[in-house]
Amino acid sequence: MSDLSLSGIRTAADLRAEAAAPKPEADLDRNAFLRLFTTQLQNQNPLDPMKNEAFVAQLAQFSSLEATTRMSDSLDQFVTTQSSEKIMRGASLIGKNVFASGAVMKQPGGQQISGYVALDQVADNVRLSVLDARTGQIVNAMDLGPQIAGEVGFDWNGGNFDGEAAPAGDYIFQAEVMNGDSSRAVAVYGQTRVQGVSFNDELGQVLVEISDGKTLALSEVTRISE
Repeated sequence: MSDLSLSGIRTAADLRAEAAAPKPEADLDRNAFLRLFTTQLQNQNPLDPMKNEAFVAQLAQFSSLEATTRMSDSLDQFVTTQSSEKIMRGASLIGKNVFASGAVMKQPGGQQISGYVALDQVADNVRLSVLDARTGQIVNAMDLGPQIAGEVGFDWNGGNFDGEAAPAGDYIFQAEVMNGDSSRAVAVYGQTRVQGVSFNDELGQVLVEISDGKTLALSEVTRISE
């Protein structure tokens, strides 16, 4: 008959061995420095006491350590406060409309949606298209005509080519700049609603979640509307 063995069971001898094992060395903090300094004073040779220069030097080191610790604590508190303030500012955007490049816009049917095109140079014409985000089909298009560099605002009335209200659904804007015989795509910023905010510790930025599930940095939000 074989002996019954159980894994993961520790004996009293194991616990005593763990307690006697050397502990990992911890970094010296200001309290450890002060204890070391006090012990040194208590055990110095009365016939050969510490020289004033060495005493002052060690006091200076302790003062420097104390100042650095306080500065670190203050910096940590400042960062925490700044993060809280940023997330609170971002939270005020929940439920409001912002403009985001390539945003998928929810259209309840026949509702006007605003946007703007960002141009880096003069254009002979700007061709704007409204696409069904699900099928990619163009439901409406318009020419904005000649435009100078900068932001060119526009409104889509929510209709299709036949002048009827477009069905409820998700839509996106696309724009094309025409100069002579050449053309190229440019960024279009569509109106979308903010659904939530979060703070990214690695980036140190507030992130805004828009209605299509995408996120963008709060610093990228250039326009806000009700």
